[in-house]
Amino acid sequence: MLGDAEFYTIEQWKARDEDYLNYSLLVLVIDGSTLHTMLNFGGDTSEFDDLIDSFGFSYALGHSWSMGFYPLDGYNFSATVGTYGQKLRDPRWRRKAQMVKDRSDHACQDCGAKAPLEAHHCYYADLREGFEPWEYPLSAFRALCRSCHQARDRTEIRVRAFAASRTQVELEDLIQSLGHAFYWYPPAAVSKFLDALGPDEKHIRAAVAELRSGRAETD
Repeated sequence: MLGDAEFYTIEQWKARDEDYLNYSLLVLVIDGSTLHTMLNFGGDTSEFDDLIDSFGFSYALGHSWSMGFYPLDGYNFSATVGTYGQKLRDPRWRRKAQMVKDRSDHACQDCGAKAPLEAHHCYYADLREGFEPWEYPLSAFRALCRSCHQARDRTEIRVRAFAASRTQVELEDLIQSLGHAFYWYPPAAVSKFLDALGPDEKHIRAAVAELRSGRAETD
C-alpha cells in the first residue's frame, strides 16, 4: 500500500518549508503509492481510517501527496501492562473485536455458524514492535466460532511449519500464485488441482477440466 512512501518528523518537515501540515506530529509523503490513489480518487479508506484510529491518531491530507497525523484528544498513549488476557479486556480491544464481528454479519467466517464469535488474529507483527492486540488492520482478523477458532490455531501452526521449509522467494511466489488462482477460480477447484499434481496424467487432466469449468466470468 505504501510503496515508496516516506515518513518525516515535524522538524524534518518544517525544514522543507512546506505550506501545509506544519502543526501535525508526523508527516507521510505518499506520492505514487497505492495509498495516494485510494485517498485522492475515491477508494474505500474505512480500513485505513480504523487502523490509524487504533494507534490513537487522526490524519489529514496536505497536498495530494502528503498527509499529517494528529493525536486524538484524551487518548492514553502510555504503555499497557498486564497479561495478554488482561489486554483483551481493554475497551480498545473490545471495540476492534466488535468491528470484526459486525463485518462478518455475526456469522463464523469459516463455517458460517450463527454462534458466539471470537475475533482471531490471523497473524502477529514482530514482537519487538510491541503492537497491542487492537493495533492491527481489520484484514488481519477473522470472526470465528469457538470450535473453528481452536481448529484454525492448529492449522496456522502447520502453515508456519510449512513456511519454514521454503525460501522467502518461494513464499512470495506462492502467495502471488495462490492469490491469482483464487481470484479466477473456485478455491475448492484450485485445491483439487494442486492435489492432483503428480505422476498420474489422467488425474491432472480431470482436475484441469474441473478448474476451467468454474473459471470466473471475464469482460
